[in-house]
Amino acid sequence: MESTQSNSHVMSEYFRIFYRGRWIVLFCLVSVLAVVVYYNVTAIPVYEASAWIMIKKERTLDKTLFDNLMVGDQTTVLYNHTKLLKSRTLIKEVIQNLQSLPQADSLYFLRSEPPIERFSITRWFLNAMGFKNRTLRAQPSSFEELIEKFRNSSTVVLPRDKTDILELRVKAYTPNESALLANTWMETYQAMDIRESRGEITEVRQFLEQKIKEIQGTLSQSEDALKEYKKMKGVTELNAETQQLIQQLAEFETEYEEARTDLQANERRLAYLKSELDESQKAILDEATHISSPVIMELQRQMAQLMGEKAAYEEQLKGAGYRTETDARLRSIDQRLKGLQESIVEETKKLLRRGGSALNPLQFSENLLNEILQIEAENKALKAKTEALSGILSRYNQMLNTLPEKSLQLARLQREAEVNNNIFMMLREKFEESRISEAGRTGSVRIVDYADPPLKPIRPKKVQNLILGILCGLGLGMGILFLKEYFRNTLQAVEDVEKLGFPVLGSIPVIPARGNHKKRHIDPRSYRIESRLITHWEPNSAISEAYRTVRTNIQYANGNPSFKTILVTSPGPGEGKSTSVANLAITFAQMGAKTLLIDTDLRRPVLHNLFDLEQKRGLTQVLVRRLSIREAIQPTHIKHLFVLPSGPIPKNPSEFLASKTMRAFIQKVSQLFDLILLDSPPVIPVTDACVLASYLDGVLLVVYSERTDREAFLRSTLLLKHVDAHILGVLVNRMDVTHRYGSYYRKYYTKYYTYS
Repeated sequence: MESTQSNSHVMSEYFRIFYRGRWIVLFCLVSVLAVVVYYNVTAIPVYEASAWIMIKKERTLDKTLFDNLMVGDQTTVLYNHTKLLKSRTLIKEVIQNLQSLPQADSLYFLRSEPPIERFSITRWFLNAMGFKNRTLRAQPSSFEELIEKFRNSSTVVLPRDKTDILELRVKAYTPNESALLANTWMETYQAMDIRESRGEITEVRQFLEQKIKEIQGTLSQSEDALKEYKKMKGVTELNAETQQLIQQLAEFETEYEEARTDLQANERRLAYLKSELDESQKAILDEATHISSPVIMELQRQMAQLMGEKAAYEEQLKGAGYRTETDARLRSIDQRLKGLQESIVEETKKLLRRGGSALNPLQFSENLLNEILQIEAENKALKAKTEALSGILSRYNQMLNTLPEKSLQLARLQREAEVNNNIFMMLREKFEESRISEAGRTGSVRIVDYADPPLKPIRPKKVQNLILGILCGLGLGMGILFLKEYFRNTLQAVEDVEKLGFPVLGSIPVIPARGNHKKRHIDPRSYRIESRLITHWEPNSAISEAYRTVRTNIQYANGNPSFKTILVTSPGPGEGKSTSVANLAITFAQMGAKTLLIDTDLRRPVLHNLFDLEQKRGLTQVLVRRLSIREAIQPTHIKHLFVLPSGPIPKNPSEFLASKTMRAFIQKVSQLFDLILLDSPPVIPVTDACVLASYLDGVLLVVYSERTDREAFLRSTLLLKHVDAHILGVLVNRMDVTHRYGSYYRKYYTKYYTYS
């Protein structure tokens, strides 16, 4: 039960704080919402389009450059593709493709101004100042700015599920432009991936294409030379034996040129593959290819010997007129050569692994390393083959040189034409094979979905901005309010005084300004004070009832019948003690009690002006025995209420009030009146109130709502306790009940007196 009441009290306190500062919260809310609305109205919409690509896993017939450079699982592959998509090289190519489009002039990405002119305070101010022709943003001055701009407006989103699909997002000022940028980005990346995946094959194809052009000219010249020689010499054909010799020589020479061509093509492939490595990897690989061991040397010796054996056996077959394509022994030799090449590759890998971290094959892609080592081994076999064929060609050339001069020249021309023709056909065949192989490499990037123009902008999110604006405005207002409440050091409500451990005898709402028009002759200050005598001018008002409540609480604050003298004071000046004591005196008089109101403020007295009395007949005259008590006390226009003004202001007020004469005076008037109320100076500035409180029956402390400092209040109560003063309670003055949540005055008294 106590916990529930405590929680209810806390909530009530929070609502009270909120209600008191509701205008601060409302101002913050309106200010933040104004900024949000201005942003929603003036912000240029930004659209974001999304395209989807899938990264295909490596296949044996589709090895790309990207695959070769990627080590690890598919997650690492996707991260690598993400980096490549944001690379400067790719973005530069994307921008070049955009600039080459027919609609490039209408793309806002390539310019700086927004597509829609919106109202802007900054632009309006510049126009008003005469800067109409100046733009707020400069055009991009370099390619680097466009690259940075594209990087800032593009995003690569990794898949959250177990897929290999990447999402490419691009922001732009218009829906169509955002889709165009995303699609161009995606297509450019796919084209680059395909181009890189075909890199080494393209190198071979270009090499073969160049060789074909060269051999075409040589073939044409050799055929023309043979034709011209036959025409000039009148020779048509050679004998069968010479024709067979030329044919065999042409076949071996064609085979020799084919081996040389394969060797040169492999060198181009190796150069391309090594160009994709960094310097450290190149150094490691160069060291690896030059490593020699007894095992590798023996394998190379066996491969050279086997290659020579193969060449010699082919020479025998061709010399006997047999075909070499279907010979079983040649197939066996080819298989043994392939096995030797694989053994050399594996032995080289073993040497790399034994070489330590400096030659660690894990620094390379396994596929790339295998391909380089296989090409190196194949090149060694090709070199051995060219050496073996070179010896055979030497023997055949010697045989050719034994022919007669006339037949020799014709044989040479015919051999040259036949060799060039065979080489041309061989190059054409290899060229077509490389084209087919190149076309078969489609890369690892597959387009899943093209970007469509988005229907809605991603910025500004107007509804979300308004919701956030409301939350931020309320949060800011509440933060300022509670921060103000945390640092507040004034007493604002009855609860604030009660928390300090002092009883509150009542709270007086703000008294509306009102005056007696018949008393225009008094000074403005007295006129303002007189207008506060609301218990006399409006006895049925809620404020008058509040003073009567204080009167009742004072009566029951002490059950002692001799309780007559009450001092009314405040911690500081200007807190309404004179107004409060005057209205309290009126309420006691209205009750029928013979009441005396004494102005003991011998520094700044005001009661004589408040009741329009003569100041010269007052307290100080009685204390110096120039007037009797009956002569000094002056009746008022209120029945049962008498006032003793301060009299002439002395030089030493504290000595007057602390004198024995003053004590005797209080005792004497206590016998003449039912109640005596004394208006005194504030407690903290002077000691007058403490002097009087030391021998009076009780003290009523008046505090000004939202003005009296908490520390000043505590200091005043401490000073009164030091002189053993009896503090009856506290009166909270000028409390604005119309601005207080849960105020019982506003809830009950105000409504009651409004409708009564």
